Amino acid sequence: MTPDEFERSLDKAFSDRIRLVAENPHGQFSSAWMFWGNNSDFYFSAKIISDRIKVSLHENGRGYVAYDKPHFEKKRAEGIVPAKTVLEWALPKPALSGAVHAASLILPADYCRAAPLSDRSSRKRTLVLGIEDGCCAEIGVFLSHEHPATLEAKLMALGKPMFVITLENKMHVLLLARSRPFDRACLPSDEQTARARTLLLETEGIPDNDNLNAMLWNDPGDGGTLQVIDVGGVRWKNH
Repeated sequence: MTPDEFERSLDKAFSDRIRLVAENPHGQFSSAWMFWGNNSDFYFSAKIISDRIKVSLHENGRGYVAYDKPHFEKKRAEGIVPAKTVLEWALPKPALSGAVHAASLILPADYCRAAPLSDRSSRKRTLVLGIEDGCCAEIGVFLSHEHPATLEAKLMALGKPMFVITLENKMHVLLLARSRPFDRACLPSDEQTARARTLLLETEGIPDNDNLNAMLWNDPGDGGTLQVIDVGGVRWKNH
């Protein structure tokens, strides 16, 4: 396959939604994640929960971690979810040139616990990022008004440009990938987790499980960068 043929096949595979997953040296995987644009807004979420909760970067200059509308309305009718939006912040504003770092998805190798993708079609349409023990794959989401042809070279020092999505308002969303050491200190301690408030979204409860995935995020503050961490191997035990 020539480089042009490979590029065309890649464009076709990711024409609707960009799908990626991280794999550690032991053949274990992170959750599969999806990135996509819709009109002048941009979204990303773990594939398995994309119909429930997602990150969205909106044309109005606001970023959100929020429940999907049908899921929220269903849970609100059950009296479970107090508000549709879990987190809201003002996105950093890009200038006419350069880019701003709006969000990062972090996939640590030591917390990749999922089995390989079983569906052949999913494997063909999912980009696999290999990462070494002690490291993580970081996918940075950058916003820019500058044309990608001149912008990508400026961002090479930060990571490898993978995809550019141009929204209807001509905002360019660039996805950059890099591997870097992962600091476990950024994860909540057992004491912090024990003190955290838990909101169950399933009225029938959740059975005990030793291998769940958690989606953790920071509070970036207005103008800051959202960081989302995918952590596998989470244990849930009912008391």
